[in-house]
Parts: sequence; C-alpha cells; structure tokens
Amino acid sequence: MAFTDRSDLYAAVHEEGINRVVRHIMQQRPSLFNYATPYFLQNPGLLCVPIKAAPEVTAAGNPLFTVQTPLPVLAAMPPVGLNYCLQFTDLALDFHDSDTIKLPPELGTLPAQRLALYMKGCFGLGCVLEDFYRDLIPLAEAGAVSHGDKPFYGLASLPSSQERDPIVPPVRKLTCFCLELYAVLHFEWGPIGKDEYLKMRLDRLEIVDLKPEEMENILECYAEAVLRLGILPRLSIKIEKMVLDITRLLRQQGLQVGQQISLVPAPVPAAVPHNPAVEDDQLKAFVNLVIQP
Repeated sequence: MAFTDRSDLYAAVHEEGINRVVRHIMQQRPSLFNYATPYFLQNPGLLCVPIKAAPEVTAAGNPLFTVQTPLPVLAAMPPVGLNYCLQFTDLALDFHDSDTIKLPPELGTLPAQRLALYMKGCFGLGCVLEDFYRDLIPLAEAGAVSHGDKPFYGLASLPSSQERDPIVPPVRKLTCFCLELYAVLHFEWGPIGKDEYLKMRLDRLEIVDLKPEEMENILECYAEAVLRLGILPRLSIKIEKMVLDITRLLRQQGLQVGQQISLVPAPVPAAVPHNPAVEDDQLKAFVNLVIQP
C-alpha cells in the first residue's frame, strides 16, 4: 500500500536528520544546554566539559552558558554559596526499530511506534578549599553566637540568608560526575480543555549504573517528574496550529482564491492508524488537503 493511499500528502524525516539538527542547535545555542555560576564567565576552562560552540557564537559575543546563582550552603551564617555547573553534553533520538541508540537491559527492546531518547549530563561542584575554611569558620562561629540563645531546631529558626549576598569561595577544580539517561516515549492525541492536542508521553526511563540503587531510584523519580510535569506538557501542539491555511498564504501573495484550502493532519484512527507514525527509523506525517466553499 502506498503511503498516500489513506491521505492526500505524506512526509517523513529520518532520525539522522533530526539528530544532525540537534547537534547543530547545541553548537549554535550552547546556553540552552549549559548552566553555571558567574565565576565561570572568566574561568570557562574549569567547566566539567569544554563547551563546543560554533565560531559565530563567540564572534557575536553570545553566551556559552546560562548564568545561575551559587548553590547555597544550608544553615551557613553568613550565607555561603558554592560554584557549580550543569551541562548536557549529548542528546540523540532513535525511532523504531532502534538501531542508533542501544537501550540498557532494564528497558529491553524499543516497542513499535516508540522513540528512544538518550541524554548525557555532567554536574560539577566547587568544594571549599581548606585554607578558605580557615577564613570562613570564624565568621560562621560569630554568626552562630550572634544568633543568641534561641535554640536551633531547624532552618526555619535561622535569620534570612537573603539579606546579603552570599560569600562564594573561588574554585581551583570542580568535582564532576556524568550520568547517562535513556527514555522511551510515544505520541498520542488527546484533549486539553476543549481542544485537541498532539502530546508526547513518557513510557519508561533509566539512569545507567548509578550506585547505590536507592540513589539511582531517587534520581530516576525526579527525572520522571521533570519530564512528565515540566518538559513534555510544553511540547503539546494544538491541532489548530498544525493546520496550514493555503488560502491565506495565496492571498498574501496577491492571488484571490474563492475557496478555503487547508492542509490538516489525517485523523487517527479513521484515516491512518498512527499520525505521526514512528517506524522505519523515521517520523512520518500524513496530511489531507481540505477544500471548502
């Protein structure tokens, strides 16, 4: 059966094409994938992984990473913050039947109409040097004494650390570790309110070989919450935004058309079983040409 037997138009993009675009974006917009404290603006060589940016990024003076506030040291008086970085160094997609990404045994083989996501990230923390502790501890002791005789039962009993900027110790070398995350996802149509949307759903995810097992489970729990509640809902696409108004485009070019011509996604499952379809290492879309008086 031809691809257009059940729709008027058919389009597909290969996974390698998408991954090539992703690599290009990572080099053109490195600040979307790298996060660090201001200290590294003058010391980029201390980051866990060198940032691979396109030459035009530095030539234009665009940022290599998104600046973050230092990581607060809980209960420290006066407030102390630590330098850190978070870098996403690799990102790739693999459409069924999975020959680009080798899933870990915990996820098995990639099911039909599913796509695999691979992500590698590195986190680095600047620990306080011993000679700097010698300067900080007297300040911490003075702050604790000035707290008075009020018993310390937790962080709520401390004065607000936001009253002054934190002391941020310098960094000679970051302590870094990297993790690899694999996820299995799929597309589905469904309502959000009264409108129909194309959504991306998470099936399973796995962080590879992190010990102890409880730590791996905690990070997987948090990563799943971030994906399901933070990232994937933002990728939902309203069906009206997927409709291409051909008539309006023609009129913008000075051509008067008496009929309303639109390109709309072929309905699922009335016209096609899956739209978009994830198969043969491709993302396939089926579109109908709709003409109305």
